[in-house]
Amino acid sequence: MTTPTMTPQDRRATTLMRRFGPLHTAVLRAFRGRAMWRFRGGDVVLLTHTGRRSGTHFTVPLLYLRDGEDVLVAASNGGVDAEPQWWLNLQECPYAEIEIRGERRAVVAEPVSDADHAATWERFRAIGAMYDKYQAGVRRRITLVRLRPYRTQ
Repeated sequence: MTTPTMTPQDRRATTLMRRFGPLHTAVLRAFRGRAMWRFRGGDVVLLTHTGRRSGTHFTVPLLYLRDGEDVLVAASNGGVDAEPQWWLNLQECPYAEIEIRGERRAVVAEPVSDADHAATWERFRAIGAMYDKYQAGVRRRITLVRLRPYRTQ
């Protein structure tokens, strides 16, 4: 898979996300579910995943939707025309942890099926117009990711 060349705007957006993400995560954890769990019209999940090269654990805040016990997230990467690192990492190792309002649970990630993509995309669009803007600004189809509960034995 080739990585598209990042524009200066994409580089700025990526730098901003790399700086804002850890700050947002720290605030969410400091307030233990009492503040900042809503952002840009949606609810926030913290996704902790393992780096495919480093083996380091990383945590990113993402907007999410519920689908029964599952959590759905969009690999929109803030409109940058490259898959987000967290999704690339989950493709290598799909086991992760999510945290919502201080409650943590193990999950396994998989892409939303082609059959369900359009209906799920409409649900993300209901959160905010930014998703249409993100899709219009990239050459790839934004992947939607299902995070299913994973029960460790």
